[in-house]
Amino acid sequence: MGDHYFVIGQNKRSGLLDLVAEHEKVIKRILVFEFITGGGFAQQELPPSLANEGMLMLEALVQELAELPSVQLTLLQDWRCGQLQLPENARVVVVTQNQSIHALLPELIAETDAVWPIAPETDGVLRDISQWVEEQSKVLLNSSAEAVALCSDKLWTIQHLQQHNVPVVNTVQLNEFEQGFQPPWVVKSKDGVGCLDSYFLASQQELRQLSNRLNSASDYLIQPYIEGDSLSLCCLFRAGEAWLLCCNRQQVVVQQGRFELTACDVNIVSTRQADYQQLIKKVANAIPGLWGYVGIDIMQTEGGEWSVLEINPRLTTSYVGTRPALGLNIAKLVVDMVENRPIIKHTKNQQITVSMIVE
Repeated sequence: MGDHYFVIGQNKRSGLLDLVAEHEKVIKRILVFEFITGGGFAQQELPPSLANEGMLMLEALVQELAELPSVQLTLLQDWRCGQLQLPENARVVVVTQNQSIHALLPELIAETDAVWPIAPETDGVLRDISQWVEEQSKVLLNSSAEAVALCSDKLWTIQHLQQHNVPVVNTVQLNEFEQGFQPPWVVKSKDGVGCLDSYFLASQQELRQLSNRLNSASDYLIQPYIEGDSLSLCCLFRAGEAWLLCCNRQQVVVQQGRFELTACDVNIVSTRQADYQQLIKKVANAIPGLWGYVGIDIMQTEGGEWSVLEINPRLTTSYVGTRPALGLNIAKLVVDMVENRPIIKHTKNQQITVSMIVE
């Protein structure tokens, strides 16, 4: 992860005003960068499942941004990903296998008013991109680099939320685990995305075998496996405020000891909406740098008890189903949030299933 440079304990009122002021700029040119399909893997093999998820999110975002007539879009596109249907107000920069986004992005950021990154937290990718945008004083249509740095490490996130009285899943760094809770267990990478590098372990023997295979146990976490629903919350955040859009159920299976997300049921019926709204208000207070669309993963037991697993400071796969489920143009809401608090008016209320299976 590198050096930890975020600061949470500054004067909160001053910090919130700074966050709002930072975004209050006229936006006419938006650079959209989805890491997987936009050149992040241009020099290596393109993972099919990640590319599928990335393309789904990119298509949904571009369709919504295309409805903003005064905005010109620029997109980066991996040389192998040419199937995206683009609106007239968009131009594409193709990233060849001989090019690096580290060389291309700074120049493209300089040419734009705002940047909307969709990138993994792994290896500090999203944090670095966010920092590049901030260093050029452009509008970041996403959470601040400091907030991303915090949320990129699941252990820091859990510890920080605990300090703000947010219920969280018991989490221990793998190399420091001393049987504080019994199997089965979940072991996952500190900065992994989704189910990537997430393991289900039913016994002490399986834990030893996995620990021996891992390069560095200090880069992994262990948690108790919780029976119940794997849920996610789609939210909007703005300088210490938060709005719940919908609750979703993640269809997760275990394949050969690894977790796999097969689908997401967006906008499920829930009697806990008020509780979830209170939860995200606590999160907004704990991490005021969260801004724009944010996904929060929680586990909820059959008895109704819930706890936070992680915070995703970016678009998530659930976002793909929000437009057909809620009738909202979330991209427009986020762009409008640059100047004003969002006005959320649902025109639909139905459940939509987004499949993650690559055909």
